[in-house]
Amino acid sequence: MNADEASRCLDISRSKLASATCESDLDSALKFAKKATKLSSSLAQEVAELAREISERRAKGFATSSSNPGERAKEASARRTAQETTSGGSTKRGEDAYVKGTAEQEKLMKDITSKKNDYYAVLSVSRTATENEIKKAYRKLAVKIHPDKCQGTGAEEAFKIVSKAFACLSDAEKRAAYDRYGSEEGPQGMASGMRRRHAGQAHSPFGGFEDDIDPREIFNMFFGGGMPGVRFQTFGGNGFHAHGFHSHREQRARQQQRQRENRSNNSSRRQYHQSEPEHLASTFARNFMQMIPILLFLFLWAFSPAPEVHYQLFPDSPNSGYQTKLQTKKLDVPYYVKSKAHFDKSFTPGTFNRQRMEQTIERDYQGMLENSCLFERGTKERMLRSYSRDQREKGKVYEMRHCNELKKLRQKMR
Repeated sequence: MNADEASRCLDISRSKLASATCESDLDSALKFAKKATKLSSSLAQEVAELAREISERRAKGFATSSSNPGERAKEASARRTAQETTSGGSTKRGEDAYVKGTAEQEKLMKDITSKKNDYYAVLSVSRTATENEIKKAYRKLAVKIHPDKCQGTGAEEAFKIVSKAFACLSDAEKRAAYDRYGSEEGPQGMASGMRRRHAGQAHSPFGGFEDDIDPREIFNMFFGGGMPGVRFQTFGGNGFHAHGFHSHREQRARQQQRQRENRSNNSSRRQYHQSEPEHLASTFARNFMQMIPILLFLFLWAFSPAPEVHYQLFPDSPNSGYQTKLQTKKLDVPYYVKSKAHFDKSFTPGTFNRQRMEQTIERDYQGMLENSCLFERGTKERMLRSYSRDQREKGKVYEMRHCNELKKLRQKMR
């Protein structure tokens, strides 16, 4: 917000310099240039250049519109009269004439003037007030004591005090300096104020506020939404009259930004459509490379020969070939092979290889018996717990053949 207002003040200063016809126009241009520096220090170089141009223009002087001193005096009087008129065309009250406002306005102006050095008291907010609370307080007071609405003497001064308080407390840096040093300018502001008092100079109650910030500018900026190029004219006749417009430069900047975004989006869309076939091809190649190990494993598994089965624990059908019965040497566990000669050739009797094979057969046989015995025990238990008497009787005489064989095998293993 400050940067935008500073740029606007700089533009106003340049405009006033370009159309300057007298010293007062140059003073006004210099005033807005200083205001731009106050709002944004980043424009210091441009402001310095503008101040130099103002000085050069002042040195050149101005050609008067008439060589007659009487006519020049009439022109000066006319300018003063124009400055003393209001926006509605009515003549302002003289400085010596006292106009009394309503009782509420008089009390409010007196209260604000008496607390002009305490910005928080002026806005009637606490020192911990948020930005929204400060804005709300300023809105309430500014509407009540605006000189266009409050006709009482002292409204202009009270309005300036409220505007200065809001300008300080609504800026984080100025507010921090004010909370610490009692001045928005920090220790430098305190020192400069003391030097002015010791030098006997007239000290404005607004601390140089009139030279830097116009209270009406703050009012227009606040009630107009605080946006560059928006003005707000108040109390013109029968109440509020709002006139808002966007500057041509701002509209053009937004239009150029939209055009740049559209060009960027269109360029990205064209590049995507042009590179889409290449992207699909590269994606397919990458996925295919990742699938090669899996495909290779499936190929080897499908075409590799099945492992040879050397024995079975039970005789198979006559066509399968496992009909030759053999027994292990240690536990006499029976097993069946296709051919004794072929089995002996693969596992020669008396060798470690044959011994390890028979141990494997015995472990398989023992595991088979354990599983069968577990099944027989469960079957017998269910029969004994049955509600049927016949089932209970059958359970008592149920033979657990595999359990008996497992018991004998374990006796041999001891």
